[in-house]
Amino acid sequence: MTNSDKNRPQSEAIIPTNIPLTKTNRNSKDTPWQNRRGTIFALGFSFFLALIVIFALPKLIPETKKIKVVTENRISETRSIKESPFIDAQLIKARRKSQDSLNNFLTIQEFLEKRSVNKWGKDAFKNALKIGAKGDSLYRQRNFNEALVFYKKATLKLNELKSRIPLELTINLKIAEDAFLLGDSKIASEYYRLALSIEPSSIEAQQGLARTAVLDEVLILLKKSDGLFEEGNYGQARNLLMRVKKLDPLNKAADDRYNQISLLITDRSFKQVMGAGYQALENKNFRMAIEEFQVALNIKPGNAAASSGLVQAQSLSLQKTIADDLISAISYEKKENWNKALEAYERILSKSSSLNEAQLGQIRTKNRLKMSNDIDKILSSPLRLSTPQIYNEAKKLLANAQKITPVGTKHLDKTNQLKEELESSQISLTVRFRSNKFTNVSLLKSGSLGSFNEKKISLKPGNYIATGTREGYRDVRVEFRVALKELPLSIEVACKERI
Repeated sequence: MTNSDKNRPQSEAIIPTNIPLTKTNRNSKDTPWQNRRGTIFALGFSFFLALIVIFALPKLIPETKKIKVVTENRISETRSIKESPFIDAQLIKARRKSQDSLNNFLTIQEFLEKRSVNKWGKDAFKNALKIGAKGDSLYRQRNFNEALVFYKKATLKLNELKSRIPLELTINLKIAEDAFLLGDSKIASEYYRLALSIEPSSIEAQQGLARTAVLDEVLILLKKSDGLFEEGNYGQARNLLMRVKKLDPLNKAADDRYNQISLLITDRSFKQVMGAGYQALENKNFRMAIEEFQVALNIKPGNAAASSGLVQAQSLSLQKTIADDLISAISYEKKENWNKALEAYERILSKSSSLNEAQLGQIRTKNRLKMSNDIDKILSSPLRLSTPQIYNEAKKLLANAQKITPVGTKHLDKTNQLKEELESSQISLTVRFRSNKFTNVSLLKSGSLGSFNEKKISLKPGNYIATGTREGYRDVRVEFRVALKELPLSIEVACKERI
């Protein structure tokens, strides 16, 4: 039986033939088919082939043929799956879930590798990768659901590692910090670097690594500073600490020592300045005392002792200043320098407005200064006395000036000059006027003098104006001064220019 006969029935009816199968005269048509020789022969041959297929053929078929059979079976299986939409959809769904889980796994793997997981979680990381590899194997065999289980398990392991990052960071930072405090820059640097590889954005790790880089130099400077401090050389010790603060701004030990030394230096400077201030007070050098106490307050703002010393120095300085100004004012008064005396009294009153002596001195010097200025004004222009109002004022001024006691030399001289000027202003002086008999002459404020060739008139010292008028001629105007020192005086008033 061949493959082409697969769909045929296993037995067919024998078509009769005219050729005899045997020489006997027996009619074969009458023999049953089971007893016929052809049938028996066919059955025996089929049984023989079956034995060969069952026992001999498996040993004779090469391995490659087996693989081919398996492949053909899988292809046949795939064809059968593809021919089933529901099963195909379930496979696609399972594969997608596996791929999503794998992507999540790979993302976390990459994250951990960037965080140097092999330095702090090497074994657990390798174990997770092995589990993931099993998932890959199942995925390639299209066992997507089983692959998903392994991917999820591997991802869980990686997430456990990821959750350890904060703890690992804390542990490494603590080890680094302890090593730093012990002065071991090598170990501190190693663990700060490891902490940075775990968390690159860690400020603590960044600062720690930077501080570790200068740790050895810092320790040397701190040791030198301690030695200088023990020797009492605070200034140089503080300078070294300043260098430490520049190298390592976060060094608390350096800050504490710097503040301690600064306080000692401040106290020492404060005591020296306060001593100088009190010494200046004893020497009555109040200005220096004020300066010293102000420096002390700059060193220690608000210090009660320095504030008290400053108030005391300022008070004594003010008293001395007032006393000096009062002495100066009295001295200026004696010299009849009323401007300077008044300035001195006003300085005193600006500092102590209630000082009675200064108040009286101010009033006195103001009056004397005014009187002196008024007398000087008349003496500078005595001809103004020809004006009755000014003359009367000058007489009153003279009367008041003569009442002043005690009389100073300058005041007496001015009073005598004023008296002489007043007396001189009342003496009539002869003035000769000349004209041309055709001009009408008038004296301003005195009246008309008429027409004449020559006329003598008595006038008191002063400034005068004479005018001349003539019909058909241009008027004339003559200003002149009458003074005792300028006699004899001749004035011509004549109109000579025709219009």
